[in-house]
Amino acid sequence: MAETFISIVEDDKSLQSALVRLVRSLGYQARGFLSAEEFVSAGITKDCSCVITDIQMAGMTGIDLAGVLSRHEPPIPVIVITARPEDGLEEAAFANGAVCFLKKPLETPRLVQCLESALKV
Repeated sequence: MAETFISIVEDDKSLQSALVRLVRSLGYQARGFLSAEEFVSAGITKDCSCVITDIQMAGMTGIDLAGVLSRHEPPIPVIVITARPEDGLEEAAFANGAVCFLKKPLETPRLVQCLESALKV
């Protein structure tokens, strides 16, 4: 079985780096991307076990990315994160296939719980 590979799609470089370090500290391989388009164009979806993505980014949003990955064969679990308090975001994320919805600032134990749950999908 291939190693578990987690993609972090986050346009805040410092948060992206922190998330990559956290995921690696849990024993997974991880790679960061500054946009959904960068992730998609990398052509690594077949190797990806899970995606952690910000919702609000220039271009394709994290919710849009979750929708794309939910139609992937097999579907890729997506954890979405946001700092925005807008009504309807959580519902939109789940409607587009997200497996977990987290608000910033992230609580590490909750993120780890979501990641472990997503990898069992």
